[in-house]
Amino acid sequence: MKLNRVIQNILNEQDIEKKYSLTYDYIYDYAKKQFIDNNYCDFKNGTCIANRLGKSIHPDNGCCYQHKKGLCNYLSQNGCTIKCLTCQLFMCKYLEDKFKKIKIEQIFPIKKVFNFRQRGILKNSYFKDKNEVIKKLLELR
Repeated sequence: MKLNRVIQNILNEQDIEKKYSLTYDYIYDYAKKQFIDNNYCDFKNGTCIANRLGKSIHPDNGCCYQHKKGLCNYLSQNGCTIKCLTCQLFMCKYLEDKFKKIKIEQIFPIKKVFNFRQRGILKNSYFKDKNEVIKKLLELR
């Protein structure tokens, strides 16, 4: 497998916290670009396609809604105020059925940086800021 230069530089990074941060940023930026370039959510007048079709778990901001907790505290009128990888990779059921889900393993050779438990943290840390997730990843080394 031929790795691009950015990924190779991340893999060669010796400072573990910096390596985790660079990996997190790379995957986040890649996923964000995919969502923008492919217009998956098809926003019109601030409303995604799933909400417009009534296919979302919540009538407004369905992807930012927590069961029994309400809307995410980091949601603002301009979108999310934190850099949350798990949320960036999230696709609602409607989008998963319509498009192929983005998987971390397709973006980055994740097993070369994170162990099984750490990968679980990356995939399940909804509504958590990058610094909070990096701290947890370091604890699980």
